[in-house]
Amino acid sequence: MNRGQLFPSRGWTLIELLVAMTLSLLVIAGIGQIYLAAKRSYDIQTNLAQIQDVGRYVVDVLTQDIHNAGYWGLMNMNAAPAINPIIAPDNCSNSNINWGEMITRKIFGINDGNGIGVYGCIGGDWLQGDVLTVRYANPVAITTNQNLPPPAPPASDPYDPSRLYIRTAPLQGSIVQGNPFGNAQNLVTSSVFSDHALVAHVYYVADPISTECGDVPVFARKTLDINGYPLKESLVNGVEQLQYQYGVDTDADGSVNRYLNANEVTAGNLWNQVRAVRFWVLVRANCQESGYTDTTSYLLGDFTYAPDDHYRRGLYSSTVALRN
Repeated sequence: MNRGQLFPSRGWTLIELLVAMTLSLLVIAGIGQIYLAAKRSYDIQTNLAQIQDVGRYVVDVLTQDIHNAGYWGLMNMNAAPAINPIIAPDNCSNSNINWGEMITRKIFGINDGNGIGVYGCIGGDWLQGDVLTVRYANPVAITTNQNLPPPAPPASDPYDPSRLYIRTAPLQGSIVQGNPFGNAQNLVTSSVFSDHALVAHVYYVADPISTECGDVPVFARKTLDINGYPLKESLVNGVEQLQYQYGVDTDADGSVNRYLNANEVTAGNLWNQVRAVRFWVLVRANCQESGYTDTTSYLLGDFTYAPDDHYRRGLYSSTVALRN
């Protein structure tokens, strides 16, 4: 009788088991390293994208406002000043509308908080860096059935009853609160005019807000509310420093002779001779980055900043000519 060959049952030996476990651990460790490397790369790219987006946004906002500074519709402020502007030391108060009416000062700055006390509308909200103020008339003129030739189409009154407006004519200009028609503040006698909302912005680095990654500084500005008072707008997070220098035309030839810090412009009373603004924006990632240390020394005009932490940063700068 033929019998089949019998094979005894046999399991893993201790050595085989140890080898298999070791190989499995190596594979898991390799997968973990790949995951950590991918996550770190993702974090880096996310931080860089955030920094670039914020930097470009801030540069665009500042550039547009600096270009608009001193635009007063049909009126040339250099040839014929407005009839009734507020002419006073530069200040910003929450208790009156004077700050919006100071149209004789189209641009103004404060250097690293030197004199920040006069800007009471910012108060304790200012964190650090320079402060920039610009004023102009909204480039979009207000049109109603009252200043259209007949037959005028029906139109609702677009004027807020307490907002600040400026009526401009070729040789005149008048600031009013509310609708200029029938307003006793309106002193423009020309039959050719245009009406514009007044714009006043002051840009600064505001106190940080709390996020899941910790405190993050804020790029903010004060603007005019519907009653002509300063109102805070938080624009974007992550702006750590703002610095400005002002190109001054000291010989009235239309070109910049030198760039000065705000305190130097104020000391020489040269604000009406500013023809350009050079600015620096230092943007910081919202979250710290594991395995990265920023030891770069950043030069922003007259200010040097040398951090030693784990936040990634980007420095942006531009020079903008005043058009008006």
